[in-house]
Amino acid sequence: MFKRGGVFKKAGPKLFALMLVITAGVWFFQGVAYSSRGGIGDDDSIPLIKAGDNFPETELFAPRAKTDQNYLGIADKSGFYLKEVKADAMVVEFMNVHCLHCKMQAPILDKVYEAIEKDPDMKGRVKLLSIGVGNREKDMEKFRQEKKVPFPMIPDRDFVAMENIGYPDATPFIMILKRENGNFVVKYAQKGMIKTPEGFLDRIHKLLTGVALAKTKQNYTSAYHLMDPHMTKEKVRKMGIDRLTSMGYKVEKITKLKIKVRKPQQVFAIKLKKGGVTETWFAVVGAEGKICDVCHDVYFIYVFDRKGTIRDLLPIQFPKKGNKLFNEAEVKKTRKSFVGRSVLKPVQFNEETDAVTSATMTSALIFKSIKQGKNIYTQLKKVGYMK
Repeated sequence: MFKRGGVFKKAGPKLFALMLVITAGVWFFQGVAYSSRGGIGDDDSIPLIKAGDNFPETELFAPRAKTDQNYLGIADKSGFYLKEVKADAMVVEFMNVHCLHCKMQAPILDKVYEAIEKDPDMKGRVKLLSIGVGNREKDMEKFRQEKKVPFPMIPDRDFVAMENIGYPDATPFIMILKRENGNFVVKYAQKGMIKTPEGFLDRIHKLLTGVALAKTKQNYTSAYHLMDPHMTKEKVRKMGIDRLTSMGYKVEKITKLKIKVRKPQQVFAIKLKKGGVTETWFAVVGAEGKICDVCHDVYFIYVFDRKGTIRDLLPIQFPKKGNKLFNEAEVKKTRKSFVGRSVLKPVQFNEETDAVTSATMTSALIFKSIKQGKNIYTQLKKVGYMK
C-alpha cells in the first residue's frame, strides 16, 4: 500500500543487487517488493527511459502543501500519477539532496520556473517537479527552503520511481515531457546539469509550438549495465576461506548457484564445518548504482544462514565524500546494523542512526539492497536450499 512519508506504491516483485563493502584494501567477512516496469533477473526487463517513451505508471508521493497541489492541479490525497497533472508539458528532475551538481542546478531551474511563470504562452501549460531519489520528505523540504525552490519537490525514499525509469546511472537526471493521448511522453532527457536556463527554455518553447526537438546523443545509460564488482568464484573462495578460518570454521565447499538474480549480482552456497557440525551459509555478491554523478558505485557481499539470519558483512567498495573508502570503524558501524538481523524482516533505513558521516546515500543503498534479501531467501527455499 502507498503510505505518506516518502514511500512509493509497491506493485510488483523485483530483485535488486545485494552487496557489501571493502575498506582501505582490508577484507571483512563479519557478521516490500518494489514497483517496476520489468521482472526478475534480466537487465533489459526494466527498459531505460528514453525519448518517445511514456512516463511509467508509478504512484508518486503527493505534496502536502495546498499551493503545490493547486500548481500541479491534483487532488489532496496521499499519492498521484504524473498523468493527473494538469499541464501540456512538464519538466521532471530526478535529483538527490546530497548531490553537488543537483545543488548547483537548483538556481538554474528556479530561473526556468520564473521565466515560464512570466511567459503568457507557457504559464499554466508547463509545470516543474523534482523527485528526490533516496530522500525523505523532510530532506526535500529542508533542501527546498535552503535553495528557495518555488516548485514542488517530492521524495522517492525507496528508489521506486528511479527504478521504474530504468535506473539512469546518475543524478541530476532531467526530462522534458509532453502530453499526448492522456499520457506524458518523454521528448528530451539528459544526465548532468543544465548549462543555461535559456537553452533549456528554448527546447520547451519549441515543444509547445509543435517544433520537433533536434535529436541529441543520449548521454546516459542504465546503472545496471555499468556496474561490475569484479568478483570471481576464486576471489569469493579466498575471501570466504580466509575470513571463516579466522572465525574457527573449516570451509569444505563453495558453489555458485544458478538462481534468477539481477546482473551483476551473484549468489554462492558455502558449506562449512565447526565443532563437528556442518552448516550451509549463503553469500550474495552484487552492486548498487551510484546516485550522484560524481560518486562511485557501492559493492559488497552479505552472508546469511538457512534461517535467514545475517551472519556477516564483507566490504568490497564502500565510498564516502570524495570517494574515499570507509575506515574500519565505519565498516563496523555498518556491519552492526545488519549482523544478527533476519533477511526475512527488512529494516527501514534511518538516516539519523544508520548513516555514516559524509556517506548518507551509500548507507541508504546498502539498506536498499539488503532489504531485497527476503526475495533471495524465497528463491533459495523454492529450489530446495532451505531444507
